[in-house]
Amino acid sequence: MKTARKPGLVLALAVALCGCGHTTSVRGQVAGYIKQVRTIESKLTAPLAAVSQAGRQFSSSGAKTTLLGNIERSGQRQTLSRALAQIRLQGRRLKALKAPPAAGRLRSLLLRLTAAEAGLTHQLELLVVFLPRFSAALGPLGGAAARLEAILVKRQAVGSAAVAALFAAKASALRDFTATTQRVVARLRHLTPPAVSKPQYRSQLASLRGMGASAGRLADALAGGAVTNVAPLLLAFDRAAVATHSRAVQRAQIAAVRAYDVQTAGLSKLSQAIAEERLRLANTLK
Repeated sequence: MKTARKPGLVLALAVALCGCGHTTSVRGQVAGYIKQVRTIESKLTAPLAAVSQAGRQFSSSGAKTTLLGNIERSGQRQTLSRALAQIRLQGRRLKALKAPPAAGRLRSLLLRLTAAEAGLTHQLELLVVFLPRFSAALGPLGGAAARLEAILVKRQAVGSAAVAALFAAKASALRDFTATTQRVVARLRHLTPPAVSKPQYRSQLASLRGMGASAGRLADALAGGAVTNVAPLLLAFDRAAVATHSRAVQRAQIAAVRAYDVQTAGLSKLSQAIAEERLRLANTLK
């Protein structure tokens, strides 16, 4: 006599079997995804190491303008350009890699990390180019300011002809200084500052334009003999000269540096989050 099967028992067994198969499948899918990720990550090791080394070299050499310094910076830029290309390439491969739903958060963290690595590498690449060129562009300003000061401090002149000649010399020196500021501004405008240097860059441009305009107005006043009305012009020149040291500029520069530091620290936080997510997946998909 045949024993009838209990429908409930059959249904429970079927559900249990389906559940076991699903768990095994998900675990295998996640393991396969992580294996592919590790292959991509292995190709990021060399470019990321190159970025770290280039950053250390640049920090130690600074913005030197010697021939050797120029060669070093050129090599650093090429290294960073190649590294950035590789980081972006591997980032695209990670993005194209299909992840099982269970590894969705891991995929999101990995994409955020590679994007952050690419962003900071690009910032460093810009910095390596910008800082030395910024320093070189400002180079003529020191000599021009010294020459202007040397003629402006002269006050001894006897007779109307001598006084007129002195005013003419001062007006000429002021116009030369204006021309110098204009050339420096023109050179600076061709530079691309990274985010961390933008406050300094913008304040320097504003200062140069202000000094150049004030010097030009002072030159016109002296050339026209309006020496009794130069006090406001001198004040405007002085204000423009110290504009780069204002508290507002300093606060903006500090904020930019902090933002850069936050980005850098974010790499470590993302790496830690990725390690924790991998551990979570390993523990929950047993």
